[in-house]
Amino acid sequence: MKELLSQRSQALPLLLLWTTSLSALPAQESGTDEEGPVTPTIRAEITVTSTLPEIAGGETLEPRELEARGVDDLAAGLRSTAGMDAVRRGAVNLDPTVRGLQDGQVGLFVNGTRTFAAGPARMDSDLSHLSLHDVQELRVIKGPYALSWGAGTLSAIDAVTYRPDFSIGELQLGASAHGGFESNRDASDLFTRLSGSSERFRFTVSGGYREGSDYEDGAGNEVPADYTSDHIGGAFGVKIGQGLLEYDAAYQGQDDLDYPGRLLDATYFKTRSHRLEYSWAGDGVVRGFLANGYSNAKDHLMNNDEKPTARDMPGRTPPFALDIDLPTESNTVGGAVRAELDLGSGESSFAFGADVYHVDQVADRFLRRRSNGFLIVQDAAWPETDLDNVGVWAQWNRNFDRGAFGAALRFDSNRSEATEASDFFLQNAGRDLDRSADAFSAAISGSLELSSRWTLQGGLGRAVRNPTTLELYSDRFPATKFQIPAEFLGDPNLEEEISHEVNAGVIGSWGSLVVRTDVFYRQIDDYITIAADPTLPKKLPLSPDTVFRYVNGDEARFWGGEVRLDHRVSSRFSWRLQLDSTRATDESFEEPVLGITPLRVTGAVRWSTSGSRLWGELEAVVLDDQDRVAVSRFEQATEGTELLNLALGAAVGTHVEMTLFGRNLSDEDYAYHLNAPVPFSGQRVREIGRSVGVTVRYSR
Repeated sequence: MKELLSQRSQALPLLLLWTTSLSALPAQESGTDEEGPVTPTIRAEITVTSTLPEIAGGETLEPRELEARGVDDLAAGLRSTAGMDAVRRGAVNLDPTVRGLQDGQVGLFVNGTRTFAAGPARMDSDLSHLSLHDVQELRVIKGPYALSWGAGTLSAIDAVTYRPDFSIGELQLGASAHGGFESNRDASDLFTRLSGSSERFRFTVSGGYREGSDYEDGAGNEVPADYTSDHIGGAFGVKIGQGLLEYDAAYQGQDDLDYPGRLLDATYFKTRSHRLEYSWAGDGVVRGFLANGYSNAKDHLMNNDEKPTARDMPGRTPPFALDIDLPTESNTVGGAVRAELDLGSGESSFAFGADVYHVDQVADRFLRRRSNGFLIVQDAAWPETDLDNVGVWAQWNRNFDRGAFGAALRFDSNRSEATEASDFFLQNAGRDLDRSADAFSAAISGSLELSSRWTLQGGLGRAVRNPTTLELYSDRFPATKFQIPAEFLGDPNLEEEISHEVNAGVIGSWGSLVVRTDVFYRQIDDYITIAADPTLPKKLPLSPDTVFRYVNGDEARFWGGEVRLDHRVSSRFSWRLQLDSTRATDESFEEPVLGITPLRVTGAVRWSTSGSRLWGELEAVVLDDQDRVAVSRFEQATEGTELLNLALGAAVGTHVEMTLFGRNLSDEDYAYHLNAPVPFSGQRVREIGRSVGVTVRYSR
């Protein structure tokens, strides 16, 4: 099978996008019937599209899909979505990717606010400190179409946390609880929520706890995977006339996290977020208005207590044990305003707005001799950097009988500065640590119903990304996007990346068979890549001899797409088939871009009783070999594999649902190509071997 896939991949045309909605996590609806208030029901959606968010379409699949598969990490769940993948560095906090875009190339938002990772080594993605079970809606935009969301969105993901709808009549209360356990990694996952709403106000309070231990891969080897995580959050909203004033806050703490794909482990993450928002809706020329302000503070500490560097090792340089601490902070404050106007026809609207954020990042590394505490090195991974961005945008949308069309423009002014740098950095990277740049982005997209069976959709866009803190100011510190355990030197004079992308897709249906396809082509000018510089000495004796610079190369070209077929054969039986592929070339080196997911095929059959009180799903995943790698930058090929997963579900009474699941039933020994290499062996972090588990959900 893998040989066939490999042959097919050589001749694959630009494959295809999938616009879909996975019903996975809770939202709440309430209303009235003839006898009085309707009891709230729970729903949630994951919507993936490659058009402007305001005209995006989607399809809803089975509810709570991710939880039923035993997923407790948001980005890990997105791995099952066509065109998406995730970088694994440890057991949790996976980093989502979209069609070959990674790290700062994907704009990540929570409730429409900007959030940034706390670790210079990106042990946490920007979405890591959000409970999967608290997500009501997740919107994924594949391409440069989320211009109204924020700056630098070559693609974008926005997670919206749970809010109950306002009810009619007296106070309506709702509650939900989730519990899960998985055998291989001895992982438990607990979550509970209480919510309520009336005509004038609503509230929600939630809390959760999860933990995991080391697991066995398919070859029986133990993979470090310890972690604990606790979460508490809440929101309160009150109607003021036609407006709504809402405040929400959340805290998440993570402790003692193993990171086999990093030189260090994590002692803790501490995340605190606040948001205050006012929104207003009317029926005149001004249709709506929104203004918000927010803050997000993250503290993080890394250590090497369980790494080989913490042990004496004769013959190594140095031979004695090291004690490494790396405390970091990443604090963001920002806000946004937007307004929407009715252009009079009822079919056209015009929206405009502005957003701003300020990010403070600082990280100091301390290397001591473990036996006596003698300080060997103190340096800065983030040298007290400030990042500021102010953006304004405008967007026009029009609906017509057979489709929709939209166009958006955005202008950003970005500034970054570092308050200190080493003499080595100033001599080899530049003395001017202040950088400013202006950026212009634009996009158009739309959909057209060609017939009762066929719908055409697509878009064309340009988006600009400013360099990250490490790309600008790294002083021989490991990279995040480039999975090489080496040292990298930043460049404060880097130009921004400019992405141009085109998408085209077709949705067709024949009765209960639905086909979704999309192809894309993307060119990123001034692509930020890396180049070896043999003249640079390494900072630490244990690092590889080769030191790399971040550089603006020539353009990078990406192409590919997805195709998906869904067929409900009868009221009890359905099947789906999904294929996705991305290829990319870094023209500076005339070789593939680092970190591209191989060809992947997923198929599943599903059976359910009438009313879906009992159901079962068998899923097969085939990952092709990935031998298109950046050889000059030491990227290693990855062998493909075939996986079988099983899930069984049952509704128990009116309010309880139970699922049993099995992952990697054939106990394959494998790693996703985007898994980070273990610095001390070079082998990528292996995925979990055969594992079974159970989840129970209560809701009313």
